[in-house]
Amino acid sequence: MVCLRAIIILLLAFFGFSPSPANAQINLKTGYSFSVLSTPALHRVVSSFNQSQSYISRFHDLDWLHGFEAGLRLKGGIHALELTYQGASKSFKATGLIPGSINKYTDKLRYSANSLAVGYQLGNGVLGMGTDLLFQIYKVKYEEGLTKHSFSNIQHMTAFKLYLMVTFKGDTGIDFALQPFVVIPSKAYDLRPLADILHTEAGSREEKWVRYGLTISFYNGKSRKVKRLTV
Repeated sequence: MVCLRAIIILLLAFFGFSPSPANAQINLKTGYSFSVLSTPALHRVVSSFNQSQSYISRFHDLDWLHGFEAGLRLKGGIHALELTYQGASKSFKATGLIPGSINKYTDKLRYSANSLAVGYQLGNGVLGMGTDLLFQIYKVKYEEGLTKHSFSNIQHMTAFKLYLMVTFKGDTGIDFALQPFVVIPSKAYDLRPLADILHTEAGSREEKWVRYGLTISFYNGKSRKVKRLTV
């Protein structure tokens, strides 16, 4: 319901402030993003778990995420609205020896942050800026190599994304854009479920995962115009 309300409000604002909404165009968007984050409390949880295991190679710390984006842009003049899916994830492996054997087993730990975003852009065709309201699903999944059991935890939260944009016009109808961004979640990530899964202690109960990154986006420049509806 919150997502639907946000879309309706942005559409009303767009058609209210755009000087020529009848000439608005729909663009397809695809992209790839890379972001870094600081997670010292998470590092302590994973480090404590590593020390409790007889791994040959241990789980590394979560310092960055990456993933694909796809969506639609409704653009009219200097104003634009976007509806996008934004994915980000990172997987890790740790290996150890099977007790009483020379064979190895592999444990896996995967972090993901999948988002549905509604946003607003302001730009002159080359330079611009924008903001997104993200409806995020954080998921952490742990798979045991010995038992083949898997455990996961899912948490929902909203976040705000702010970005700048530099667009390069393409000769083939495809525009290329660089978008440095920051994602600020509305609340902190609860580390206790992951600590319970790993049977270790969470020194800090919560941690806010602010991300800084860069998105490389592609828009189809030759797009379909939105016709004004008449009664």
